[in-house]
Amino acid sequence: MSTGEELLELAGQGDERAIKRAYARLLRSNRPDDDADAFQDLHACYQHALALCRSTADEGHHARVVPDAGQAGREASDIPRVVLADTAAPVLDPHGVALDIVQHAAVASASSLAVLLQERALSWSLRFRNDVGWALLDHLHREQPPLSEAHFSTLIQGFDWDDIALELDPLWLAAVERRCRQAWLLLPESRGTLRQRYEQCSDRYLSTQEMDDAVARLQDRRPRWRNRLEAIVPMRARDTPYLLAALEYWPAEEVPAGLDPTQVEFWARFGEPSHRVHLRYGALRSAIIGLFMGLVTAWGVNASPAVDAYRGGMIIAVATLLAPSSWLLLLGYRALLRWQCAHESDARGPAWLRWAFLPTAAAAVGTAMWVQRALGMDGLLLMSLDRAWVFGLALVAIKRARTRGPDPHSEANALPLFIGMIWPVAGIALSLVFWSMDLRRHLSDTRG
Repeated sequence: MSTGEELLELAGQGDERAIKRAYARLLRSNRPDDDADAFQDLHACYQHALALCRSTADEGHHARVVPDAGQAGREASDIPRVVLADTAAPVLDPHGVALDIVQHAAVASASSLAVLLQERALSWSLRFRNDVGWALLDHLHREQPPLSEAHFSTLIQGFDWDDIALELDPLWLAAVERRCRQAWLLLPESRGTLRQRYEQCSDRYLSTQEMDDAVARLQDRRPRWRNRLEAIVPMRARDTPYLLAALEYWPAEEVPAGLDPTQVEFWARFGEPSHRVHLRYGALRSAIIGLFMGLVTAWGVNASPAVDAYRGGMIIAVATLLAPSSWLLLLGYRALLRWQCAHESDARGPAWLRWAFLPTAAAAVGTAMWVQRALGMDGLLLMSLDRAWVFGLALVAIKRARTRGPDPHSEANALPLFIGMIWPVAGIALSLVFWSMDLRRHLSDTRG
């Protein structure tokens, strides 16, 4: 017996529930993914069997309610007549069904959403299923409702959006998924997941209150003076760009729904290492710290009667300029590291200058140490400066060899750093060894 004959036989018995059970059983062996034609034939037989079963039930109900013509003529005034009009089956709207699925996904888990899609698919034709899928995808693209990654994956599997036969752009589909996921991450009940994604991007842990404050800095429109005051705090200028990275936002993309574009534009600049905003706010922070240290030192000098005016002024000046000078020195050293660790295709500056810097600096430090030894200048300050120069030189050599080596993420060799602090001459020699290894590896590379 074929599938159509089995359904029609059940329709003759008038059992609609038996027809639905048989259809669900037969659907397992006639999946639309395996054989679309067989599925269409099965679904057409199912619809025909349902219509036949319902028409048989309606005729029986009509025969029970409406009497025959003779009896109706005799008792026309006593027996009510029921007139049955031919009512067409309600036409389903794909957009309405898509909206219903989105509303269900907002309050249900991914597993219950998958069960709902399976149950709904039993009463849909293949064409209507495709219409619902396109309507749902259009709604997700326009409205960007909050959906987790698991919910969106369930929708992809339910409507076969990843099927190559649809010729759907996978990058566009990934963008729609990212927008819906961003809206879901910004929900208050999703802060735990957002915190985990933040910890994956950064090495710092944020409490619940800190996470709420960081999200509020991106959502609430605030005056620029308040943003500038908050940006002076280093942790806030660091946490907010990492939060944008946890939301998978990059400056070239559209601002996630629920965030203020002005706030995002202001804080996203701190996520670019080469942006001028780091120079401005770094100088402002060091100046504030220097002024604070100068005021504290001035108060201590003024309270000490043993310090004269000249020495007190020098102490105050050193305390005030210590933080800005240290910041400038660190800024220049970082720029030197970036220049030395750049790839050979980087055309900033002559190639010979980059290669000759480290041996020239090593020769200069060695010459200075020899002159100090020859002149008998062996004070504690000069010894500390010599070791600091050797330490910086060894750090440049190590970072250059590791960054430009075969494994940039390998653990750095810190032996020259420790040796340079104890025995500066050996630290200089090991730095030159690392430099020669890098020179032999990249000497034949061409520049772009």
